[in-house]
Amino acid sequence: MSKIPYDFTNKNTTLVHICCSVDSHHFLTQLQEKYPTKNFCGFFYNPNIHPFEEYQMRLLDVERSCKQLGIPLIEGEYNLTEWLEGSKGLEDAPEKGERCSYCFDFRLERSAQIALDTHCVEFTSTLLASPMKSQNELFAQGEKIATKHNLAFLPIDVRSNGGTQIQNQLAKEANLYRQNYCGCLYALKAQREKSHKNPLELISSLSLPKEVRNLPALRLKNFQTRTQLEQAQKPYQIIKRKVLQYRLLKGLLSIKDSTIPSFICSYSMLNKPTKAKIEFWEKGIGYGSKDGIVFLEFHTFKAMLGVTDFKSLLEEGLSEEIQLALRYKLYPSGFFTSPIVIIEHPFNTNFTLEITYIMQEEILEDFIPTQIPTSNQ
Repeated sequence: MSKIPYDFTNKNTTLVHICCSVDSHHFLTQLQEKYPTKNFCGFFYNPNIHPFEEYQMRLLDVERSCKQLGIPLIEGEYNLTEWLEGSKGLEDAPEKGERCSYCFDFRLERSAQIALDTHCVEFTSTLLASPMKSQNELFAQGEKIATKHNLAFLPIDVRSNGGTQIQNQLAKEANLYRQNYCGCLYALKAQREKSHKNPLELISSLSLPKEVRNLPALRLKNFQTRTQLEQAQKPYQIIKRKVLQYRLLKGLLSIKDSTIPSFICSYSMLNKPTKAKIEFWEKGIGYGSKDGIVFLEFHTFKAMLGVTDFKSLLEEGLSEEIQLALRYKLYPSGFFTSPIVIIEHPFNTNFTLEITYIMQEEILEDFIPTQIPTSNQ
């Protein structure tokens, strides 16, 4: 961590460890109402959050929330490796079990140290606001760690008397990012398995650009629209869309014993490795003899792809928008799911094509500019 730009000597300041904006927005609001003579500083410290793009998404939302509430924010280290080392042997522990206790202590210990370094008089944590966490355990562990560091721990109950419902309503009104798992990859995997789904948060696609290659990265990009609209002071509404997500895990084109460099477009589907041949070429398109496979000669489609050279295509990927436009151009009468394979040079020999992919529905946020002001505009 770089040097902390805050010193709260003689300022009666409470350091507030923050886990996410949904918990912190209500929690900080309650602190300000209940303790008007105190000052507060947020501390975002969550090396348990995985992958890094999800960490960035939650940090972005916490920064926005703290700015709205007029509360300074310190970002802690993203020391994921250290957190993972400490969690060894706890991978299969249940939610609210031993792994969660370890995670609480890991973050609260660091929060206590930062409170000392910044000369805060006490600390607390927005983990207390989460209905998925044991409040009594957090009260006890917070007090224990505070005593160890000659500090005070501020125990506040913001859940009772309809607090959780108020928290959810406030999060909705403020258009906050509502994550669907606690943070660590173990909890994510367990939750996804329970729902009979793949953890797309942890799976990147070979065919997409880096900035949208996994689900958190795509969400982070989508939420940039919210930032742009708010900076332009334009009203908007947030909606949820059910979106079919495709992840290319493996794509292999071979002729005899040689692998041919190729780019396999999203939504290319094959049930098994397929041996076929080229029937004919027409206008830069090669038509395979099986499963509707088509090959595109790179230079013919270069302008549409918007890529300078074939190497860049393989390294950087293509946006979903371009890939879907390409599918529609090739077959506009329905959603075309046959493999589309882009190659640098045409060939006319037999080939083998192997594609491994997963596909499932996900819920993604979208931001629609409107004439109706939202509560936070």
